[in-house]
Amino acid sequence: MINVTLWLDKSGSLYGIDASGHSGSAVKGKDIICSAASALLRTVSRLLEIEPSVELVGSVENQGELHLRFNLLDKSKSEWLGGVSSFAVLGLKDLEAEYPSFCRIQLVNKDPGIIDNN
Repeated sequence: MINVTLWLDKSGSLYGIDASGHSGSAVKGKDIICSAASALLRTVSRLLEIEPSVELVGSVENQGELHLRFNLLDKSKSEWLGGVSSFAVLGLKDLEAEYPSFCRIQLVNKDPGIIDNN
């Protein structure tokens, strides 16, 4: 099972992502659910990484794991972050809706000053 937690602030913008697991729906290299989740998460991670106004801390400790926390340093980029957040939420929630036995997406609305790092 792929488990993804998207941490959202009160405006609905991302400030953290935790993802782990594999769908197990097919053999390695042929698993379209893992491929879709990986493509979405990698795209979001890359967008955050290349944006100069994003302070990013994270790790990919093992294959199938991703842990990111980030802070938007330039508040004029809030609309941009909102678009990235919508992309992540809609894409991953659609994947979960289509493959609920293989993918679980949790949205957590919480004050970014209180981050649970488990």
